[in-house]
Amino acid sequence: MTKGANSGKLKYHLMMIFLVLVWGLELSVAKDALDHVDTFLILNCKYLLGALLIAIVTAKTTGIRLPKLKDVPLLIASTLVGHILYFWCEYSALATVPVANITIVLGFLPIASILIEKVLFHRKTSVKLILFMVCLIVGIFLVIGSDFSSLRGGFAYGYLFCVGAMLCWLAFLFLTEAATNKYGAIQIALYQTILAWIITTPIAFPHFSDIPNLPPLIIFELLYLGLISEGLCFLIEVHGLEKLGPTVSAVYTNFLPVTSAFFGYLLLHQNLVLLQCVGGVVVILSGYLVIREKDRIDRLS
Repeated sequence: MTKGANSGKLKYHLMMIFLVLVWGLELSVAKDALDHVDTFLILNCKYLLGALLIAIVTAKTTGIRLPKLKDVPLLIASTLVGHILYFWCEYSALATVPVANITIVLGFLPIASILIEKVLFHRKTSVKLILFMVCLIVGIFLVIGSDFSSLRGGFAYGYLFCVGAMLCWLAFLFLTEAATNKYGAIQIALYQTILAWIITTPIAFPHFSDIPNLPPLIIFELLYLGLISEGLCFLIEVHGLEKLGPTVSAVYTNFLPVTSAFFGYLLLHQNLVLLQCVGGVVVILSGYLVIREKDRIDRLS
């Protein structure tokens, strides 16, 4: 691989690190907003603001193009699983599960992604890659400090929603990769965000009257969720998916326990102990090794 190619990929890796930091903060912001705002109203505001930002960027760069009619079902399917169902599951889990714990199931995303690539696309893997991913999962459990007794009672439903979010995200990664190969990252970001806004509008409509009565802090949180977390970060996400592939993109979700635990401690005053800090180091180191090994395998393929 050339020096230019390495520097180009480094840019996208740095963008994905920024993305994980923002998404780690999003969980704390969303958890606070959910105390005042209906789930689908939050989603609708997110997608409206995100679509406006992405539309401006798209118009100034590649220009806005309409998708082909035959590709609309693929775009709708990826939007439903990656935006509507994923965030419905995630926000439903937030109602019962601590912020850091929500990311526990997402730690299995890269392993599931690699298995799918192996079975469906016959892509290579290695013993080293699997070993590094096992270490990464161990680090995630240390970060979360999981109390398995919490699986009883109401928390069990929260973890089921976490599983649902993981399955939706896996489907979204592979469906979006297929669509991105046809239209490019920025066009897909625009199509999916507009579709998500359209789908959530009738569901959120009964709650529109709540908006004028929201506290200023909640308005600010909605702006953050829409313009930064949805608009800016979705552009980064689809570009990262286009350049790095679904498995490497999925690996970055393993850093979410670290960032979400940090912001949960900082903003929501949730406990953070030494064992979680050790787990954070393990997650970061293992994630780096997974990404490097995956890049090595891809170069040899």
